[in-house]
Amino acid sequence: MRMIIEARIVSSTGSEKVVSLADIERGDGDLKQLGLNLSEGRDLMHDVQHALVNAQTHTFIEASRQCPYCHAELSIKTMRTIQYKTVYGKVTIDSPQLRRCTCKQSKGAASYSPLAQAIPFRMSPELEYLQVKWAAHLPYAAATKLLKEILPLDQAISTSGVKNRVRAVGQELDDKVESAIRGERQYPSCRTKKLKITAIAVDSAWLRQRPSRQQQDDAKLAEYFPSKRPPPTGRHVNIIAGRAVRDDGTSRVYGYVNKEVTSAATRLDHFLSEQMVGNDEKITIVSDGAAEFEKAVEGSVRPLKRLLDWFHIAMKFRAIEQSAQKFPELLAPNGRPIKDEIASAKWLTWHGKGSEAVERIKSIHDMFELALENPAYNALWWNLRGTYWYLDSNSKYLVNYGWRYRRGMPISSSIAESAVNEVVSLRCAKKRQMRWTDEGAHLLVQVRVAALNGELKMRDNPIPRRFTGKGTCDEQSKRVA
Repeated sequence: MRMIIEARIVSSTGSEKVVSLADIERGDGDLKQLGLNLSEGRDLMHDVQHALVNAQTHTFIEASRQCPYCHAELSIKTMRTIQYKTVYGKVTIDSPQLRRCTCKQSKGAASYSPLAQAIPFRMSPELEYLQVKWAAHLPYAAATKLLKEILPLDQAISTSGVKNRVRAVGQELDDKVESAIRGERQYPSCRTKKLKITAIAVDSAWLRQRPSRQQQDDAKLAEYFPSKRPPPTGRHVNIIAGRAVRDDGTSRVYGYVNKEVTSAATRLDHFLSEQMVGNDEKITIVSDGAAEFEKAVEGSVRPLKRLLDWFHIAMKFRAIEQSAQKFPELLAPNGRPIKDEIASAKWLTWHGKGSEAVERIKSIHDMFELALENPAYNALWWNLRGTYWYLDSNSKYLVNYGWRYRRGMPISSSIAESAVNEVVSLRCAKKRQMRWTDEGAHLLVQVRVAALNGELKMRDNPIPRRFTGKGTCDEQSKRVA
């Protein structure tokens, strides 16, 4: 049996054209291949797209061959072709170069291409959206391979092209945030009603850094000239990620690379403004003792209160307790067993008496400084030192955790840990041997945050150029224009 698929294209004037799309042949009574396979389906959709695009552009070109002022017919100077990329493959379109009319009203270049002016971007918005959406969840090569497998895009997209799309969209999203921070435009919130923020938690992540091209060149130069030492380079990219939980159970995430933003405090304020948090509304932020987020809280114009995460405190005490189990006979300076004194310091911290807990930990730590000739005590001494330093340096962020816990208030940054895992680790770090630049990681995080928050939308027109990383998208658009 044979199935012949044809399309009838009927114009507005009533003219009709029949286009043959597919000729599918199957053996009579043979059900080994039942229905269309993926390859035949992709070829069919590509042929349908090719016929439809060419029919639309042909009608447009015929209408454009008439001068809009004197209605004279314009002559064709030369015939060219352009490539238009769609979700159903790349389509080659005839694009004639028309001579401009000689009437007085017509001004401009001697010739022009109406089709090239009508579709300057050479890519459908839907294809750009699919590339960016999947690249936000998968590595660039994997996203490209997936799209090519399910859609007829063999020659329409590439790994480098997908990467450039993500960076261009990420730059546009970042420009919108910076413009909203400067007050140049309003960045609308996706919230339809005012919801109370029940908790905000922030944490940081570190990615392996890829040296810039200049740093690579300096390193190669140092190989030939040993006396010329290359400049020091950073070894990791620092990403800040946070999550705000609302009283209806929904949440929103945000993130950025520290070195790529003008001010971490303004980023935090903008994120809170998106959540419709008032400038005088008190917000408690749960985070660990990392110093990279301290400036963001202190520089905020809002009355923010920072809270030290209980999970990290408990892990510090857990390390001491495990080390002290090896020495049950040791006594603290007050005569109590060390393990009991450590447990007492832990519960003092839990009940908001952090200064007293620090004193007890420090007294045990100082006791071991006189007995370090015994290497068996090194691990216990080191854990005591780390816990004492951690609690003492973050003493102003210690609160009554037990009181907050009994009232259902947040005491842990577990929601921030999940935000880091969702925004950064699953895409950039876990089981992926990737190295990143500060700019590349920052732009990808903007796209991934928009995708996770449901804010990644299809644009009317893709960016009509390859992203270069030089200047904002607005500035590049002006240069292209």
